[in-house]
Amino acid sequence: MRNKKISADISIEAKLLLDAVCKKHDRSKGFLLEKMIRKFCSDEVTVTTPPTSANIATVEKKPVKRFVPPNVEQVFQYCNERCNNVDAQNFVDHYTANGWMRGKVKVKDWKACVRTWEKSTINKQQGKTSGNLSACEDFING
Repeated sequence: MRNKKISADISIEAKLLLDAVCKKHDRSKGFLLEKMIRKFCSDEVTVTTPPTSANIATVEKKPVKRFVPPNVEQVFQYCNERCNNVDAQNFVDHYTANGWMRGKVKVKDWKACVRTWEKSTINKQQGKTSGNLSACEDFING
């Protein structure tokens, strides 16, 4: 925004010329008038404009969540909360050896990996023995 409003009395020919230039260069009349005044009347009229950085909106950056590998105790506690038969030490050793990667993608959520291991261990157990219940299932069923 300008601090001062620019106004000028111009002839009809000058107005038509200004309109033609506006269409040709796809600019507003105010912009072109300001440019012409600066070029031809620089010592007579001073036009002040505020710095453009004041008009730029600032966007706050959110802190980036970095993956922190869990320790065996954290995995063990999460597995106990879920009452699954995942071996926490085996889980941590496996992903540590693979650099906390699943295929070619880095692990973002280790709890999701635990849930996937839980599904695979359930499928393995159902394939081996279908009649045995785990300790948590015995506790829940009562």
